[in-house]
This record gives sequence, structure tokens and C-alpha cells, in this order.
Amino acid sequence: MNRREDTKGKRKQVELLAPAGSVEAMEAAFAYGADAVYMGGPRFGARAYAQNPEPEGVVRALDYAHERGKKLYLTVNTLLKQGELKELYDYLLPFYEAGLDAVLVQDLGVLRQIRRDFPDLPVHASTQMTVMDPDGARALYRLGVARVVAARELTVQEMKAIADTGMELEVFVHGAICYCYSGQCLLSSLIGGRSGNRGRCAQPCRLPYSIPEAGRGEKGQEKYLLNIKDMDTLMCLPQLAEAGAVSFKIEGRMKSPRYTGGVTAIYRKYLDLYLSGGEYRVEEEDRRYLRELFDRGGHTEYASRGLHDGMVAAEGKPAFRAPDEAFCQERESRFPRESLKEKIKGKVRFSVGEPVIITVETADGHWVTESGEIVQPAKNRPVGEEELRQRFGRLGDTPFVWERLEIEVAGDGFLPVGQLNELRRLALERLIQKKRQSFHRKAPERTAAPALSHKEKSGAKSTGKLYAAVDSMAQLREVAADSRISRIYLNLSTFSQEEEEEAFRILAECRRSKGAGAPSLYLNLPPVLRLSMKEKLEERLDYYQEAGADGWLVHTWDQAAWLSKRRRGASLQADASLYTFNREAEETLRELGVAGMTLPVELNSRELTRRMESAALPAELIVYGYLPVMVSAQCVRRTLSGCTGRPEILHIRDRKRKRFAVRNCCRYCFNVIYNSAPLFLMDQMKEWEAGRPEALRLQFTIENEREVRRILDSLKEPGTEEAVTNPLTEFTRGHFRRGVE
Repeated sequence: MNRREDTKGKRKQVELLAPAGSVEAMEAAFAYGADAVYMGGPRFGARAYAQNPEPEGVVRALDYAHERGKKLYLTVNTLLKQGELKELYDYLLPFYEAGLDAVLVQDLGVLRQIRRDFPDLPVHASTQMTVMDPDGARALYRLGVARVVAARELTVQEMKAIADTGMELEVFVHGAICYCYSGQCLLSSLIGGRSGNRGRCAQPCRLPYSIPEAGRGEKGQEKYLLNIKDMDTLMCLPQLAEAGAVSFKIEGRMKSPRYTGGVTAIYRKYLDLYLSGGEYRVEEEDRRYLRELFDRGGHTEYASRGLHDGMVAAEGKPAFRAPDEAFCQERESRFPRESLKEKIKGKVRFSVGEPVIITVETADGHWVTESGEIVQPAKNRPVGEEELRQRFGRLGDTPFVWERLEIEVAGDGFLPVGQLNELRRLALERLIQKKRQSFHRKAPERTAAPALSHKEKSGAKSTGKLYAAVDSMAQLREVAADSRISRIYLNLSTFSQEEEEEAFRILAECRRSKGAGAPSLYLNLPPVLRLSMKEKLEERLDYYQEAGADGWLVHTWDQAAWLSKRRRGASLQADASLYTFNREAEETLRELGVAGMTLPVELNSRELTRRMESAALPAELIVYGYLPVMVSAQCVRRTLSGCTGRPEILHIRDRKRKRFAVRNCCRYCFNVIYNSAPLFLMDQMKEWEAGRPEALRLQFTIENEREVRRILDSLKEPGTEEAVTNPLTEFTRGHFRRGVE
């Protein structure tokens, strides 16, 4: 019986889940008390640069885990393009057959296909899905998700709200934290082509940034403004468990086996202490050990106790600090190393004139009987009980240890040593194989994918409706006056309540004067929607409906699930952050009630064309704007000088002297960082002779009134690109040309 079983009946069991960036890290995690590990294979994992094993290695790792009563979860937590999705079944099949315990996913299309192809394979929603509230959790449960990995920004109260839905809740307890809400970051992708959504993040958030001095544009003092301290929740494990978490997750697939084993050992110690019902008290020496193992400028409990000052290590370079070896070795010498060998019982019958027989049995009921050669009468020295115990007692590097071995001898018999050793080897191999086979599955017969719906094809080219998203009253007035704009997205994060009401008056006047030619109004939700934000919005839903809102622009799965129940007839448009890299993801959104999608900004023109050819939903493409590269619960202003509570736009500059605008959205308390140069694609649309999107979007964010007018004046006729002039001296094509790996 292991230590976790000893605590049964005292407190609800919690799984300790460790990272396995390599086979060696997996072995360390299990040796020091992990109940399960999560590991990537050679493809589709969010840590493409870890020492991920090849498929045969993953199968061996599964066998290793199962032989020792452990679990292994596979990460398939990146976004898959349409062609890659077709390869998913063959990639997962050997792991499924070997008994894979669960798969972690980000992509809604991946989720949909796994549920169809492997209906009994548990699926966990990765933190990359940005699941933040009960609505998202319930909707994922209906899609067949067994567990949600909570966003790392959530408070204990928000975690409990998800757990109260009955969905299994997994929470991060230790390790690196992204500055951006996971799944909402495009910084590495847009400035360097290495996408975090594809497992290749270059971590530009760990680099220094400066604040240009007002009026001079000179380089200010460099600080590590986006460098979040690592998470350490050792002090609040009981609160996390009591919030309903069923799994405590350690981050670190890019770190060493020593790190994995050491952090696992510490969290095993304190999780067992909590589960035992004893007084929960953390030794400072153990906290110091965690800091010695890896220190990026300090540790923080992060949002488990609410956002707080001091979470960003702005002053120091986020480099690995060499540990105090003497101190670490002394602490490590105290760690109980869990025996990964299972206790077995056996019986050997050695009787002259009969085959030698060994029977071996595990505690969970697996058993084998193996017979060898016939025992011959001894001519000289008979084989006695002591020698038989010695021969059959050697279990070597098998996953077993004897609990009891009975030896029964009848007569003075003899068999060569080699035959005895071979019999023992065969019996143990058969027992191992039997245990493995108890986890193995036979793949279900693959059913054909259901026919997907398609848009009606008229054969005519799209005329290219023109939409505009606005963040300020000045921008709204300009686009509302332009007769070519047929839809306006009003940003609820940047408009005050009074400005919202003024905006509705402006749009009402447009409708009176233009009639059917007036633009529709969609409300642009905050890019993330926490429970406290949702409560504020709930109070305004009746007003928005009565004021004439036609629809909503939603950015995450949570938001789509929430408004699919509460929209009251208003249409839902998915933004680009509700990723539709593949048709299956689009179909999932369509079935939820989403009426239109925004094409992903990380696909190139050829990939976008292929997406449009199979699209079921009306699609729009962002063709102008400063794209958001980060959405963060953190605040650059707060890091620099403390919270002012005043919305503003400031700028940070990277080492290449590129300026990034940062907006404080104080109404809902988050920051948005925009790309250093605006996207401009209007003059590229002539390449799309077929499969063109229904609408093109101008996304205004930090522009003033004059800059908005300059962009509008450059667009002579939507759909006649030859007449488009590019008024910008600095701009980017984004991924339209290059795409991502």
C-alpha cells in the first residue's frame, strides 16, 4: 500500500501531476512521489523544444508508468492546421492502444475529432483554452471534456466556481507563469515567427524593455517589465484542495530531471501532510530549496490569493541562478524515494520427475504459472531450498519485489542453473506483459466523419463588406460617418458607461438618417471575461438589448458559451482568438450557435484560401490594425509606479527599439499590448480570386481621428484593390506571407 492509500478516508485525494520533458524526468517524477506525469510526443505539443520521445518511446513510457501504478497524459495542446488534423488519428493510435490515460488539447477541432475517433479516451482542456468560469466548463463537459486545467490567473474563489460544476479541475501549483493569459499571446509569433500556439514560443516576455522618455523618444532605463516571478503555492495548498482541485500540476517540461524530482518531492511531502489531516505548517528550508532549484527573481503565490504587487521581477535579469549545491544535496538526502517496485507473491514447486513450476501473483489479481523442464534425480549435489530461493529471488531491474516467496521441494532433484534462471525470466516477462495488456485497448472501428455543412456558393466574387472596430469616441464618429462601413464593433473595455450611451445615440441617429444603409452595431466584449467582469456585464444586458445592439464579438470559449444562452436573439461573431485553424474547430463553434468567424491571423494567404474553400460560417479578415499581441491580468503602469485606476496608453520599447503601445483597461482591470506596427493587407486582396471572405475588418485601437480618416481615405472601393493606396510608411503583413511553422 502506498502513502496516498494510507490517507484514504481522511481527506479527498488529490493527484500530484509532474512534468516529463524527457524519460529521465518521468522516472525522477515517479521516484519522488508523482501520481501522474504529462509528456509530449514528437508532434503537436506546446513544448516543441523539450526532449520529447519518439512514438516508440512514448509507448515504453506508458508501459513504465502503468507497471508502477502511475498515469501518463499526452499533450496535444497546439493548434492544428487542416492537413495536420488528418494525421491526428494515426499519430494517437499507438498511444491509445498502449493505454494512454488522457490527452490534453487546446484546439476545438482536435477535441471534436478525438471524441469521434476515440470516444473512451479522456480529454483534458489545456490552460491554453483560457477556461475561466463555469459557463465554459459546462459547455466543454457537454463536448466530452473530462477535466479543465484552470487559467493560472484565477483566484481560489474562481477555481471553486468551476469545480462546483462537477467538472474535474486541475490547477498549476508551481513553476513558470506567462505574462499573458495562456492561449491569448501572439508576441513571439508576430515579432519572430515562433508561435506559442504551435509550441515554439521564444519567450520575449523575459527580455528587457524600456519606457521612452516623454517628448524626446530616448531610451529610458531598461527593466524586465513582463518578467513574472515563478509560482510557488506551497503555503496555500489546503485552500486549493478545498476549492475542489483534483490535480495539482507542476510546470517545467523544459527543466532538468533534478528540478522535476526535487519539486515533486517537496509537493509530495506537503500534499501528504494535508491529506493526513495533520497541522499544515511549511518549513522555510523547504521553500528555500525550491528557490535554489530555480530562481527567476523570486517566487509568488500568484493569483491564488488575488493579484498583488511584487509579482513582476522587473529589476533583475531572468537568468537561471546556480543553486547552493551543499544546501541542495543536504535537503535531497532527506527526500523519501518511493519504491516503484510492486510487491508480488510467488510459489515454486521443485519435485523430482515433474516439471518445475513457478506461480507469481500481483496484489491486483494478475497471475501467471510457468512450467520448466522435468526435474531429474540428482547424481551428485541436489538443488535445495536455499539455492532455489537464491535463483528465483533475483528480480533485478523488473518492476517487482517479493513480498513472499514459497519454495516447495520434493526429493533430491537437479536442474542446470541456466534453466532455473530462464524459467524465472519467462514468468516475470509474462507477468509484466499481462499487466501491460490490462491497460491496452483495441482501437474502436473508425467511423466516417459526419458530413459538414457548407455555405451556399453563388459563383460570384464577394464584394467585400467593410467592418470597423473602434476603441474611442473619436474613432466611432469617423467610421459612423463613412457610408461604406456596414458593421461597427464597439469595445466595451475602452468605452465608459457614459460613452456607451453616447455611442448608442450616435448609431440611433445614423439609423434615422440612413435607414437600411446604417451600420449594424456589435458589442466587442473584453478579450478575457472573469466572473467579476461578467457580473458587471450582466447588469447591462437589458440596456444593451433595448438600445439596439445587433450582436456580440466574442474572444474565448467561455464568452461564446455564456452568450449562447443569454444573447436574446443577438448574433455571435467569433474573433480571431477563437481559433479556427481547421474546419472541425469552426464546426464546433457553429454548433454552439456562433454565426460568423474571424480568420486566424497566424495562417498565410494559401492556408487562408484553403480554409475559406471549406468554410461553413461567414468569415471576416482583419486587414488593418495594431494587432493585440498580449492580454494580461498584469499592468505595466502598476509595475512601474503603482495602480492609478486611470485608463491610459503608454509605450514600451524592446532591444530593437520597436515601440509597443500598452493600454490599461481599468474598467475590467487588464492590459493589452499591441504590435509595434499596424497590419495592412487591403492592397493584397487581389490575390484572392476565389474563396474571398465575406467581410474585411479595419481594427482601430490607438489611432487618433486624423489617422482613422487617413486609413478610410486610402480605401477607394471595397473589393477593387487596384484603387487601394497604402498610406503607411511603417506597417507589417503579419503572417499573410510567411505563416507559422
